[in-house]
Amino acid sequence: MALIFKSGDELFDQGIDLVKRKEYAKARSNFRKTVEKGGKEKALAEMYVAILDVIASPKVPEPYDHLADVLRSAQGPFEFGLTEVDPAKAIVESRLVAERIRTLAIGGGTDADNIRGERLLALAQKYQVQIGNNPLKIYEITSGDTSTTGLKEALLLQAIGYEALSASVVFSDPKKAAEYLQNACNCRKQLGDSNGNDQNMKLISSYSKSAKCWICGRPSTGEGIHFLAMSSDITPFMRATNDDLLKSAPDSFQSIYVCRPCYTAISRKSDEIAKGYHNIAIAEMRAMEARLQAEIASVRSMTAMMRR
Repeated sequence: MALIFKSGDELFDQGIDLVKRKEYAKARSNFRKTVEKGGKEKALAEMYVAILDVIASPKVPEPYDHLADVLRSAQGPFEFGLTEVDPAKAIVESRLVAERIRTLAIGGGTDADNIRGERLLALAQKYQVQIGNNPLKIYEITSGDTSTTGLKEALLLQAIGYEALSASVVFSDPKKAAEYLQNACNCRKQLGDSNGNDQNMKLISSYSKSAKCWICGRPSTGEGIHFLAMSSDITPFMRATNDDLLKSAPDSFQSIYVCRPCYTAISRKSDEIAKGYHNIAIAEMRAMEARLQAEIASVRSMTAMMRR
C-alpha cells in the first residue's frame, strides 16, 4: 500500500477545520507540520501555533510574549475559528495580559504588596488608554469571554491594586488602609461584584474601629490588626466602669479589647508555660514507660525461671 504524503497547504487546511471543531491538539500538530514543510501559509501557521499555545496555557505569561512577537510578521487581519484577529490589537492585548500575569504573581510581604498595588494601578491605566471600551479579543480566543472590555479589566485591576495597597499599609496606618479599600469598593461596585465588596466592607469596618486596651489603657485603631477581642468574664461592677469614649469591651461584655503588644505578650507567655508543662508531662511519661519496661522484663525473667 502506497504512503500518501500531504503537503503543507493540505495540512494547514485540515488544521483550520480542526480549530473550528476545537480539536486544538490535532490542529497544532498540523500547523507545526505546515511550518516544517514550508507551505505557502507557513507564517500564518506559526501564528496559529502561538495562539494554540496561549489557549493551552492561559495563565502563563511566556506564550503571550511569544504570540506578540510572532504576530509582528502578520500581513493583516485573519480568522481564528469564529474570531477575527487584528494583529496590531492582539499584540497590545498579549503584552498587557503577560504583564498582568506577572504583576499578580508578585508576593511576599508588605513591600511586595505595595509594589504589586502600584503596578496594578499603572497597568489599569494602560488598559484604559490602549484598549478602552473595546472587547478583549484575546479572552474571546482563550476562554470564549466576549463581555470583558478594556475598561472592565481596568476596573478589576484597580480594585485588586487598591486592595494590595491596603494590605501594605494596614500595620502602619489602618485608616489609610480603609481608604484604599473604599476605592476598591467603588471599582467593584461598578463591576457589580457584590461578593468582593462584602468582604471589603467588613475589613473597612474593622480597620476604622478604635478601642482602648483593657490591660494597658493604650488606644489603638484597627480591630484584628492592632487590637483584638479576648474572651473574658466581666462582672456588672466592671461593666459600669467601661464608659469612656473609647470602649475597652464590646457591648456584649463577653470579651475585652486587648492591644496587639499585650495580646502577643500574654500569648507567648502562655505558650512558654504550656511548653514547660508539656515537657514535664513527656518526661514523666518516659520515666513511667521505663519503669513499666523494667517491670515487664522482670516478670518475663521470673516466668522463664519458673518454666525451667
